[in-house]
Amino acid sequence: MNLKKFLSVAAVIVILPHSHAFATSFDEYVERLSEHPQVMSVLAESEALSAQAQGALGLPDPTLSIGVDNMPVSDMAFDRFLPTSKVIGFNQKIPNPVMLRAKSGKLEQLSEKHKLIADYTRSRLNFMLITKLAEQQNVKTQMELIKKQLGFYHELEDTFKGQIESGRSVYQRFSEVDVERAEAERKLNDFEAQLVSIEAEFIRLINEVPKIEIPKIIEASWNQNSYELYPVLIAEQDVDIAKKSVGIAGAAFLPNFGVNAVYKQREDGQNGGFAGDDWFSVQAQITLPLWASKNQKPKLKAAKDKERSAMFAYENMQRLWVQKMTALESLRDAAAKNVKVLQDKDHAMNGKIKAAQRNYEAGTAELDGVLLAKIDRLNIQAQLAQVKATHISRAAEFNSNIVEGIQK
Repeated sequence: MNLKKFLSVAAVIVILPHSHAFATSFDEYVERLSEHPQVMSVLAESEALSAQAQGALGLPDPTLSIGVDNMPVSDMAFDRFLPTSKVIGFNQKIPNPVMLRAKSGKLEQLSEKHKLIADYTRSRLNFMLITKLAEQQNVKTQMELIKKQLGFYHELEDTFKGQIESGRSVYQRFSEVDVERAEAERKLNDFEAQLVSIEAEFIRLINEVPKIEIPKIIEASWNQNSYELYPVLIAEQDVDIAKKSVGIAGAAFLPNFGVNAVYKQREDGQNGGFAGDDWFSVQAQITLPLWASKNQKPKLKAAKDKERSAMFAYENMQRLWVQKMTALESLRDAAAKNVKVLQDKDHAMNGKIKAAQRNYEAGTAELDGVLLAKIDRLNIQAQLAQVKATHISRAAEFNSNIVEGIQK
């Protein structure tokens, strides 16, 4: 084994353990999309909010204090002055439980909203993957058709050369073919660049360029029910969150509580000069909403206004997405109809080619008529490939906005 071959084999041995196997089905890629950073980021935020909701139910940390009371400056001692004592204190603030539950409830609602956003993100990523698969197939088909066209243009040139040698003047047809061939080559270059862009998008989505067929896309039915749409349900979550904020503002009128405890240790003094016991003090605290008109009431009004705003935004989102889905459904159905039209047109053009071929073989027509008919059919097939990709993309986008199993 020569050195070059040895190094090649060694490189393969080093690389293989670190490579990951390609997925073999669309479902496997869907599972990968569930772990896409864009989805995991939203889910992590949801988990953080859920943890905060649990923490919101807890009490604030107590305060422990240690010190001295009434220490004389001129003669610092604990047995020279009756009020002097060593002090240890404890303070615990107790927010009203209604406020704690309201804040926790809002955080839980925010967590639920992020879960819904994560589901929608995953659904949209699925749509993007399907769209890119359709675009990839379309571009590859377009490139194959153009290469066939270039071959037919080459045959046309040979045909025109033969006609010129036989005395026919077809120089203008040479120029027309050159223009059409140049345009075909330009399109081929553009498609090659587009294919690179599509493959880069695959890397972003699933970290590799897939080698699978486009999955069968079922055209989802929709009965104009806005409650089945992700964006509307997310807007509904905003209304619920705003209601929780109203609950927090209302709970602010209720009192907060607190407990203080102080233990004072004193000395009897020299020769029992001021004998006595240690001191112990306990206090209970409660807040009073004396300034509610300047504090709690404006905040409550603001929370209610935000709730109304969220309701209006929710109603607007319903109308907006009914309009969007209706338009998208219409575009999807139009693309499906165009696929059928072009398929019929392709079938008719195939019959035209066969007729032209028979005429050529019978000696009643030139070969260029057959070649031009084949080029025209390739143009129809290119349109068909584009429309098929459009139909798949629009159907997938339409489906991505619908939450399965939701009925209201």
